[in-house]
Amino acid sequence: MSLPLQVSLAFLCIIYASSDVNTTSTTMSTKTPLYLGGYFPMPGSSYDGSGFVPATQMALDHINERDDILPEYELKMIVNNSGCAPGPAMRALFDQLIRKPIKIMTIGPCCSEPSKAVSGVGYHWNLITMNYGAVSPTLSNRNLYPYFYRTYMSAAEFNLVQVRLMREYGWQRVASIHELWEVFSSTVDNLLTLLKEDNITIIGAESFQENPSNQVKVLKIKDAKIVVLNTYEGMARRVFCEAYKAGLTGKGYVWMIIAWYTEGWWAKQDDSIDCTPAEMTEAVRGYLCIDSTLLGDPKDNTIANINSGDFLAFYEERLQWPEYRDFTNNVYAPFGYDAAWAVALTLNKSAEILKTKRFADNTIRRLEDFNYDDVEMGRMFFDLLAETEFIGATGPVSFRTGDRVGITQIFQLQDNCRPGWQYFDEACYVTPSLALDHQMAANYCQSLDASISSLQGEELLEHLLNEDILGPLFWFGDDDSVTCQSMDVMSQTMVRQNCFEEINFVCEKQAELLQHLVALYDVKNDIMDWKDSVIWPDGEVPLDHTPPPVIVHVMKYSSPITFYSMCALSGVGLILALAFLGFNIKFKDQRTIKMSSPYLNNLIILGGILIYFWVVTFGLDTHLLSKEAFKVICHIRNWLLCLGFVLSFGAMFSKTWRVYRVVTLKTPQRIVISDRQLFAMVAILVAVDVVILTVWEIVDPMKVATYDLQPEIALSDLEDSSEVREIIQPYFNYCSCNNMLYFFSALCVYKGLLLIFGTFLAWETRKVAIPALNDSKYIGMSVYNVVILSSIGAAVSLIIYDDPPLLFIFTGTLVIFCTTVTLIVIFVPKVISVYKYPEGKPVTTMASQGGSIDPKQTLHDAEEKRRLREKMVKLEEAIRKAVNSGSLECLKESMGATVIDPENTNSTTDRV
Repeated sequence: MSLPLQVSLAFLCIIYASSDVNTTSTTMSTKTPLYLGGYFPMPGSSYDGSGFVPATQMALDHINERDDILPEYELKMIVNNSGCAPGPAMRALFDQLIRKPIKIMTIGPCCSEPSKAVSGVGYHWNLITMNYGAVSPTLSNRNLYPYFYRTYMSAAEFNLVQVRLMREYGWQRVASIHELWEVFSSTVDNLLTLLKEDNITIIGAESFQENPSNQVKVLKIKDAKIVVLNTYEGMARRVFCEAYKAGLTGKGYVWMIIAWYTEGWWAKQDDSIDCTPAEMTEAVRGYLCIDSTLLGDPKDNTIANINSGDFLAFYEERLQWPEYRDFTNNVYAPFGYDAAWAVALTLNKSAEILKTKRFADNTIRRLEDFNYDDVEMGRMFFDLLAETEFIGATGPVSFRTGDRVGITQIFQLQDNCRPGWQYFDEACYVTPSLALDHQMAANYCQSLDASISSLQGEELLEHLLNEDILGPLFWFGDDDSVTCQSMDVMSQTMVRQNCFEEINFVCEKQAELLQHLVALYDVKNDIMDWKDSVIWPDGEVPLDHTPPPVIVHVMKYSSPITFYSMCALSGVGLILALAFLGFNIKFKDQRTIKMSSPYLNNLIILGGILIYFWVVTFGLDTHLLSKEAFKVICHIRNWLLCLGFVLSFGAMFSKTWRVYRVVTLKTPQRIVISDRQLFAMVAILVAVDVVILTVWEIVDPMKVATYDLQPEIALSDLEDSSEVREIIQPYFNYCSCNNMLYFFSALCVYKGLLLIFGTFLAWETRKVAIPALNDSKYIGMSVYNVVILSSIGAAVSLIIYDDPPLLFIFTGTLVIFCTTVTLIVIFVPKVISVYKYPEGKPVTTMASQGGSIDPKQTLHDAEEKRRLREKMVKLEEAIRKAVNSGSLECLKESMGATVIDPENTNSTTDRV
């Protein structure tokens, strides 16, 4: 014996020499007594385990009654109050060690901490500790507690079940939170080891001592969905309250907790939490808990030749004995019963072995010869106990390295009914096997906290009929008025009934939250036996992580109404353009139209038509076309807009340029610019566009790209859950390329320079007062219209670019408006002029068929015209005289001018 233990023993001998010793049997017997030290938390302890005492003593009584088990001995137990803490347990142990009789083995204590103290010290006195309630995995350490056994499973065994459940449901990410007690810390350490071996990730192992609020928040941040909780009952309430407030309970979350809390533990009054009973109920609903099998199969007889039902009857009867009247019924009492049987069976085998066994000192010993220094006999007890197997009150009992190997139970907290009631659709039903009048039936149901059922619904009736519990007539509802009704369940019709007639009835009450058995798990053989379904919200097994939201791609496109409305507007513009084209062709020889160059006017109209078609293509997308077809549209768009613009404004500017060249440049020579030259100018402008667009097509062709807009959270997720399950990802397809900015910039610069040049020409020719010849005023209006509206359009487009329907409406309307206004300001004055001043027959061609400008038509000053007429008169007079005198050449020299040949008035080289 070590020196510290000797000092402790001597000290306790002095202090506790007067401690009471309570033996459980004082009857006289011819058998040799063998004493066991019993350690139990008695009333007043932090945990009341007094209910273990009558169960353990009942086992000893059953053993002592048997002739085949320890026939020469009588087992007696000395009961000690060990409490649920190491101090009282050590006091009781030393008290028993220093007092006679010698205890051959110890049973208990119940809690883990005192069990460590008793087992760790008792080993030095060669005492086997047979435990019935400690769960700490540390007690399985043979280096620290070499002589420790238990009939209640270690928490490490429960960890195996939890890992099995995780495999069952495919959970690969779990979290743990536990109270800082050694029993829970060692349990979690064991769990972490098992999870690592099974390749399951622990995303967090949080521990706390007083307030779990921060740890719960950490679990929330880490997206914990599967949480293993290890705390005492009081702290479990705090954890669940904090978890409820953090949104860590309910749908999508699974909590695994300890099963040995008291019934309805979550609803008990607790000033340390600020959650309402209703909130706590919602917080704990659906948790899973694991426990050892409390009672074996009623069909199996135990080693005592009784079944589990008999045990409960005997146990409840014994609790009525006077010596146990202050003891509390304990559902774990069967483990104390089996602990006594394990000790007895071990001693029984030892007694047989001792009959022939010689020890190291060559002596033969009996059980009653055991003493605290007998290492050999203690070791024999240890080895034989490891081989002990039997059917106990809690089912099959066997040991593996001191730990109980048996069947575990898996419970889920769910709405259910107590034994004897039928559960259906969140309600419980029971049919008493008696017939009563209506009032008596109502009173009977009320005594069960229920009421007479109305038996509504065919499914309920079928459910009850399937249970063969219904007769033909049953009271309907609990109305105690004079007029009573019954239901014929066979025909499901209501019948008026005499209230005093005695018929059957069904009692109904709301289902309550109960730990409902869903499975049994054989740890030794790794067999899961499902007894009922685990109820998951919405019938879906929770995931071990928040699933990434399902991204639903929704294309944003212009509605058919929008598209066809814009097409209709473009159609109106197109009709207007065709009307102007028809007008221009019909009246091309009319003076006003001819002077305005009708062929160039046609180019202006053609450009407008192309732009109207561009508006239609701008509204097309992959909702209406395939991606391949839309890709073609992307190419067509650029050509339509660029060519339409350059044809319209190029033609306008070329006409203005001719006016500028002829009128504003002061030169003595007549300037002749034909329409053919203007067409060449327009062709050059078009060629620039063609070159840019062609290079663009070759170097970096257009392709279909997708633009994702701001994601939107599905409304149902916001209403039903704090978790986002679905994200609506709006998108639209558009035309793009890698170097679009450069090519687009080149076109914009080119078009901008063209507009600046046109503006310059319009300004320079603003004083030319022949409307039919000079369109400068209208061109200026058109340029102003295009520049202002394009600037506004560009700015607004940057804002609404992510709204394709709105962008289509805005841009399309703007383009249609600009094009239509341009056509109107150019052609409407001509239409008015033609119909207001038709000027009779069409004029003949004044110069060449190319349509050159006659000086008479360009010199618009009135005074100049008057002087010209005077010169013509003088010239005609001079010609007549010269012809008469035959001196035409002299006339030419004297006049210094080329005489107009009447036969060749179309000459383009005559100079005045």
